[in-house]
Amino acid sequence: MIIEKWLMLPATELILVISLLFGATATLLCLLSFSRITRNHVQVFRGISASFNGSIVPILAILIGFLSSDVWESNKKAADLVREEAAELTSIYGLVAVSDLPYIEISWGIRNYVSAVVDKEWPAMTRGEAASEAEIAQDHLIRIASNGCSTRQTGDRCNKALADIAMKLRETRSDRLKLSSDNTETIKWASVVFLALIAQVSIAILHIERIGPQIATLTIFSSAIVIVLGLIALHELPFAPPLVVKPTPLADLLYIIPDGAS
Repeated sequence: MIIEKWLMLPATELILVISLLFGATATLLCLLSFSRITRNHVQVFRGISASFNGSIVPILAILIGFLSSDVWESNKKAADLVREEAAELTSIYGLVAVSDLPYIEISWGIRNYVSAVVDKEWPAMTRGEAASEAEIAQDHLIRIASNGCSTRQTGDRCNKALADIAMKLRETRSDRLKLSSDNTETIKWASVVFLALIAQVSIAILHIERIGPQIATLTIFSSAIVIVLGLIALHELPFAPPLVVKPTPLADLLYIIPDGAS
């Protein structure tokens, strides 16, 4: 729950929290290493080989690699689903537009669906929810798309194509909603953060004899961790702040498909 709440924070607060965490632990390690009260107890750990640190940091790097790969893949899939949904709507409109029937109703149905998704469903997806308005608009669009072609000429084939695209639209929207409601992989995030803290401890122990090198190495390592994990965290939830996949491909259909076309 703590990880999920942290990932839902605005960008500035998200970066601030992780900066305070690693900054506080680095400061605490320096104080424990060189304060009068704890120095004598901590100095017994002198002499640990540098290879000890070399065994932790590579594992941390591998975990961060897996985590970032999952996050980028999730964002790419989210963007692809939005473009795919827009392409399916365009296909429905284009198929009806070249038929021998007026397409006023299908034009209105597409615009109504797009408006419901952009205005109602996109804000709801930040909470992992769907919008009932979009569900109703989708069902209505599928119904009118099923009757979008004439029974004359190649009507049967056209109707089948429209039905297939309409059902594909339902599946694409369902995939988009599933992606928006997926809980973040808290175990993976917790593992990365925990191992990063352990890496801080190992760095502090390696430089336990001199405060200058310890401060320098902890500062460099902590800064790198904050930047890397911060950037990954900003993209963790594709349909939730701070960085949201935008419905631009869908919204553009409102300009492409005229209102009340005939």
